[in-house]
Amino acid sequence: MIPRSRTAAWAVPVGIALFTAAVFLPVLRAGFVDWDDPINFLENPYYRGLGWRQLRWMLTANVMGHWIPVTWLTLGADFAVWGMNPFGYHLTNLLLHTANAVLSYLVARRLLGLAMPAASPGILSLGAAAAALSFAVHPLRVESVAWITERRDLTSGLFFLLTILAYLKAHERPPAVRMGFRLAALGAAALALASKSIVMGLPLVLLILDVYPLRRLGPSVRDWVSGRAWPVWREKIPFAVLAVGAAAAAYLVQRSTGYLTPADPGGRIGMAAYNVWFHVWKTVVPLNLGPIYELPPRVNPLELPYLLSGVAGLAITAAVWLLRRRWPAGLATWAFYLVMLAPVAGIVHTGNHLGADRNTYVPGMGFALLLGALAVTVVLAWRRGVLRTPIVAMALGVVAIWIGGLALMARVQSSVWYNQETLWRYAIEVDPACAICHHNLGVTLSSRGDWAEAQALLERAIALRPDRSEFHGNYGPLLIQMGRRPEGVAKLRYRLGDDPRDVNARVNLGIALIEDGRPGEAIVELERALRVKPDSVPALTSLGRGLLADGRVEPARAAFERALTINATDPVAHLGLARAHLARGDRAAAREQIPILDRLDPRLARMLEQEIP
Repeated sequence: MIPRSRTAAWAVPVGIALFTAAVFLPVLRAGFVDWDDPINFLENPYYRGLGWRQLRWMLTANVMGHWIPVTWLTLGADFAVWGMNPFGYHLTNLLLHTANAVLSYLVARRLLGLAMPAASPGILSLGAAAAALSFAVHPLRVESVAWITERRDLTSGLFFLLTILAYLKAHERPPAVRMGFRLAALGAAALALASKSIVMGLPLVLLILDVYPLRRLGPSVRDWVSGRAWPVWREKIPFAVLAVGAAAAAYLVQRSTGYLTPADPGGRIGMAAYNVWFHVWKTVVPLNLGPIYELPPRVNPLELPYLLSGVAGLAITAAVWLLRRRWPAGLATWAFYLVMLAPVAGIVHTGNHLGADRNTYVPGMGFALLLGALAVTVVLAWRRGVLRTPIVAMALGVVAIWIGGLALMARVQSSVWYNQETLWRYAIEVDPACAICHHNLGVTLSSRGDWAEAQALLERAIALRPDRSEFHGNYGPLLIQMGRRPEGVAKLRYRLGDDPRDVNARVNLGIALIEDGRPGEAIVELERALRVKPDSVPALTSLGRGLLADGRVEPARAAFERALTINATDPVAHLGLARAHLARGDRAAAREQIPILDRLDPRLARMLEQEIP
């Protein structure tokens, strides 16, 4: 029979896990969305499975400027079990976040125990549970849990927490067994960095813990440079080597893939100041959360939003520094937040966002810990007779209401990610001036034939941000579908004049040229697209189509076969290969594609049956 004390010890983390899972349950009904998921998963056959070919790709892949082999490993495992069913991917996200909620409880319990040694185990469990739930069910977590692309937040968060837990355990154990926990911490740190480089501040976080609450380093500079401090510094060297390597790899990958935004020292300072305050504000007041907070055309650090954000950040820094002796936890929490946010604050910037909910996944853990410390402080004050029972009950009730309110908001927010239409309609409600939101909803509606609304949305996006030529590139195909071919082709050429490396725009131009009876020109455009992205299946299938229209049957067949070696489940490539066989007079080979298309796209299978005499 399990002792009552052990049952109680397990009851709290199990309760945290069940509550967290219940809050985020709506994500299991969601699908893939058109926000990076197509590039990462729907159009990417390379991660699908756990064979040597996939594992080798995971170790070297730099999709969208990220080197995340450990995260790709979990996604490859998802495919091995679930195929392309989004339910399985969302289930893994949910399980990882639930595990992180439990780990955050275990870490919080140890940190609160070190900071508040007078607290009993029961009081520490109460505070740690409040901290874990405040982190786990905060609506800022929704983006990381509901968006399959952001699996990297969950995996890096998991191994980050395991690193901290092992590091704290090492200092709870006798010297004879400490080395094992230190090695475990180092191994977990390596896995965290290989999941997402955002945790590159880990060595500095360990130093913060050494100052407070471990108190292995004193508060003065003299304590840091004394001979007694050398063992503390020495044990950080392997962590620092891993972090510097991950940071260098992340920068080189982003630079080589072209995802870095142009350097602008003043703008970067403004972005960093804005992000420091913006994410604190969204933690305290989590309203109007959106999938993107759009980066404006220019960031001027002297404009009011950036200036006030900088002042607020400096004010908080000054306050926690002045209170460092009376409230060391405040300085430690703020330093942790700044260190962990630094990689995504804007000094080195990628993408079209000014800030992002996902950027708080690890940096926001410290603020949740403060809430747990507040709960412990209130109960200790009650036990010492400083606070009366009604006041303590009211304070703990406020904490419970806060957590309950967060949970309700997170559950509602989770349903927003059901599909791309619900996502972008909500995003426009939150920010009617978001050009990317209008554009993305317009593209979604265009793909399903809602041309009138799609046109209005895309025109609104262009009006909001006329500098974004990619909006013109995606408006072009809609105009062509609506019968306004010259305007559509002009939009595509405008986009390619601004960015000749836009493969999608060049493929769409090639398709338009084929439909206009100009296959020779189309082939030129599609070959240019393949020089930019040799493994583009849409470019290969369109090239095959153009070659067939030009009477070049064997090169067309080779193009379709090459597309199928990249993605064997692409129905357009199978249809094109069947048509190439028909052009060669091989009806038997063409018929072999019918049962394959029956599994992949029955509509195309019926179309092929009608084409075969």
